[in-house]
Amino acid sequence: MGKIVKMEFIKLKRYSVVKAGIIMTSLSALLSLFYSTADDGKTWTFEYFMRQVLINNCTLFFPIIITLIAGYIITREYTNDTIKNILTIPLSYRRLLAGKLMILLLLTIFFSFFSNLIGLTVSAAAGFPGISVGSVCSSLLQITGANVLVYIAVLPIILIMSCSPNNFLGGVAIAFVYGYFGTFEGTLLNWYPIKASMILMDPECGVENGMSYHPLPAIFILLAIIGCSILLLAKKGRKPQILVATKKKRKTARKRGW
Repeated sequence: MGKIVKMEFIKLKRYSVVKAGIIMTSLSALLSLFYSTADDGKTWTFEYFMRQVLINNCTLFFPIIITLIAGYIITREYTNDTIKNILTIPLSYRRLLAGKLMILLLLTIFFSFFSNLIGLTVSAAAGFPGISVGSVCSSLLQITGANVLVYIAVLPIILIMSCSPNNFLGGVAIAFVYGYFGTFEGTLLNWYPIKASMILMDPECGVENGMSYHPLPAIFILLAIIGCSILLLAKKGRKPQILVATKKKRKTARKRGW
């Protein structure tokens, strides 16, 4: 598995989609800064600003980022026509897919650190009070933990949609809607995977809207997602679906003249 992860890590240098992930991660902090300009009577501190970054990450950006990058790095084996070469060595498609998911987890952690760095920079530039070593470390743990839980929440979408070269963009669209519903409040959302990531990592989740969530249902639903993802991965056989391109028939050229 270590060799697979190392091989996939080397491939990342050629993927422009990682740069797109960095840009989208930066937009989360900038969107939170835009919210701070509203005249709603709220006092913006560093802690409150980073909470908004966490919410934007979980509901708007990271479900899309994770699913998009997953679909891209998985389907590159088809678009680059390298899948047939991989099948000639004793490596199952299941192990290859597990290696790519491991790389995706490492990227999620990297983007989380970057999100915290951008949030700290924007907060300092905006002059929000409350920046300290303790608050920075706390926000780093919360944002990283929440994003890893979002990664777990979207795993079934990746394993169902992103493993097909023709469907991974549909998976990105589903992930967008999936994350957006996490912005709502309600008792039933205690069982919603995206909301669960915020419930477990943000102790004040729902407090502003008078909601009180419980961690046990959130833990249970995420464990169920992990179990479902393991079953989906186990069903991936040694060989993936191979798409055979059909060649178009050449039109017979008409003879000129008589």
